[in-house]
Amino acid sequence: MNAVWRLRSLRWAYVAFIAAASGVAVSASAHGTGEARHGANIVLALAIPELLAALAFLIEPIEIAACSVLLLVYAAAIALSLESGDFLAPLRFGYFAVTAVYIVHEHHSATSKNQNLSATA
Repeated sequence: MNAVWRLRSLRWAYVAFIAAASGVAVSASAHGTGEARHGANIVLALAIPELLAALAFLIEPIEIAACSVLLLVYAAAIALSLESGDFLAPLRFGYFAVTAVYIVHEHHSATSKNQNLSATA
């Protein structure tokens, strides 16, 4: 498996995981169940944009915008988690954020390398 397919596999696995987790949170919140000390409305306000941004993250031309939305959602989730006294969840949200940034960075690095190789050929 070459580097392009490894990165695509990571992107697809990331999106599948984030979309599934967001979907579960949306479903639970729609039935009135929040997470930790947060009410269902707060969870919905974060989970719906997260789900949409995760799905948009599959579309490479808009990956930077999708990544930006994900980073905003994760920043809010980190703040809310810390505010409620949960010190483990911020690590998870930080990991999700770093993974999204890594995918975008590596995709753009690979694209730049390919363009440079094409220009010199």
